[in-house]
Formats: sequence, structure tokens, C-alpha cells
Amino acid sequence: MAEPKAPKKSAAKATAAVAKAKPVAIKASDTAGLIKANNKALGAAAARADAAAIGKMYAKNAKLLPPNAQVLKGQKAITAFWQSAFNAGVKGLALKSQEVEKIGTTAIEVGTYTLSGEGGGALDRGKYLVVWKKEGRDWKLHRDIFNSNGAPAG
Repeated sequence: MAEPKAPKKSAAKATAAVAKAKPVAIKASDTAGLIKANNKALGAAAARADAAAIGKMYAKNAKLLPPNAQVLKGQKAITAFWQSAFNAGVKGLALKSQEVEKIGTTAIEVGTYTLSGEGGGALDRGKYLVVWKKEGRDWKLHRDIFNSNGAPAG
């Protein structure tokens, strides 16, 4: 005697089931995944022009090394930098991590960025290197340097 076949799900029902599925949690041991999640949160804060939220993503003794400027030290100076970027017309930031190497409580990330303005148009594209440090349970930006792919002004 043949076993009864299970009814086939329609494509719409299958799609709905996938849409309701819970997102997969990132394991604490997945440093690259955690850093990518931090980058996504940083981009979301940039879309809200929330310089304070971005500043809190940096370590207490962080240093930001922007192009054509002095080294900025600490969360207060870094928050002010991001606020000035938003005041100058930055409306978004997309970070694309290309590699992450973990060494104990330190991680080194290399990636690319796109700064966008009003309407989503690209203001600048470039590359970055971030040294992340673990503070408690969180990965924080410890050293952050970036530079443009564009030709220098002049």
C-alpha cells in the first residue's frame, strides 16, 4: 500500500513562511558578523544624523584619523566630527567589510565606504581600516582611518 503524499505548499505559502522566520542570531564567537552588525547600526545612526549614537560606538580612548585633518581623540571629539559631517550635508553612510582578522580582544577590519547626500547620491567613496577593541561584551571602534578614492581637490 502506497503512503499518502504530503500536500504541496503553494509558492505563496512557502514565501510567507520564510518571511515569518526569525532572523538567525549572531553567535558571540562570530567576530566578523558582530562587526558587520555594528557597521549596519552605524549606517542606521548616520541615516538618522545621530552623531551621539555614533560617538558611543567608539571606545573611550578612540582615535579617528580623517583625511586632511588632525587626529581626533575621544568620544566627544569624534561625536563633534560626525555632527559637522551631518551639518555639511552627509545623509547616509554605507560600510562594506571586506576582511576581519581577530587577535584576542582586538579585531582589524578593512573595507569600503560610501557617503551619501540628499536623495541618496554618492558624495564620496573610499576605503577604511578600523582597529576594533572589545570593551566588556561590546566591540568598539578603537582606531578609525579612512580616505577617499577620489582625486584630491586642487
